[in-house]
Amino acid sequence: MTGTRTASEVHYTGNSMRGAFVPGEMLFLAETAFETLQVGDVVVIFERTPYYVHRIVEKNASDAVTMGDNNDRPDPLRLTPDSRLKLVVRAQSLNGTVRAVPGGAAGMEMFRRQQRRRKILRKAGILIRSIRPLKFLRIPAHTETRFRDGTIQWSCFGIPVAASTPDGKTQYLHWSKRLFFRIPTQKTAMEFGHSEEIKIKEGKES
Repeated sequence: MTGTRTASEVHYTGNSMRGAFVPGEMLFLAETAFETLQVGDVVVIFERTPYYVHRIVEKNASDAVTMGDNNDRPDPLRLTPDSRLKLVVRAQSLNGTVRAVPGGAAGMEMFRRQQRRRKILRKAGILIRSIRPLKFLRIPAHTETRFRDGTIQWSCFGIPVAASTPDGKTQYLHWSKRLFFRIPTQKTAMEFGHSEEIKIKEGKES
């Protein structure tokens, strides 16, 4: 998570809320009172550094429990009315589309869905590790799109495959993309005018 405690927007990084967000997406924040928060809301928590974004999964009048959608256990730090936090209200995708971030009952449904996926991914990870020696058979994601904030999206024939954050971390947008695509290890590119898109094909400038 990149941003400051007083910011009204931050960039999402990490893995704990993937599914709800993609690394590199911008999250728009709003001031909120603890009393108005609902189970299922997504909040950015400024109680420690680095800051982090998780979902409220339990709440009563005095405290609240948060957890990442992809984590296997709740956060040890419980939120209180004095906690420093902001509500995530909107997210901007890598292509610039802005969407509302569901909270409340809709947010909890998303949480439960991601938890089910997490269990499936665990099993899928065994399969992925077994096919890594065959990575040369996967299709290279040869198209690179750069955004002004430093985020890079990798795609192949118009299919988004992976995203690289400004700090250089690259993550596949979905576990299944790893089965069929790979990120080229040697890349050269040329930017066309003021366009943010950079195309790469077989390591040659295009």
